[in-house]
Amino acid sequence: MSLALTHFAVGALCATLLLAYLPVRTEYDAPLVVASGVWALLPDFWRVTPIYSGAFRDLGHSALGNACWLHSVFDRADPHESTRLAAVMLGVYFLATVIYAERRRSDPDIDYNL
Repeated sequence: MSLALTHFAVGALCATLLLAYLPVRTEYDAPLVVASGVWALLPDFWRVTPIYSGAFRDLGHSALGNACWLHSVFDRADPHESTRLAAVMLGVYFLATVIYAERRRSDPDIDYNL
């Protein structure tokens, strides 16, 4: 089981990369990135919900759990909840966010008021 921070960072990183390199421009990029990070955490929702905990637990350990930004792959790859992996993923996410912010700021052709 990877740490929740690892899953959130991977989900947010994927959304940041998609927003940076796809020709989609929106003023709601920050909420999309946060929602993507929460989407990556969805299979671990069984830890905090009093209802449907079995269904959420089964979702996280199934192939469908990979639809949540490869959640089950990270859980199997990091069975000991490595803080090093969480720190690396968080660092990569911050680096991608800085690059995305610089690209967005330096592109004068983007019109967010469509």
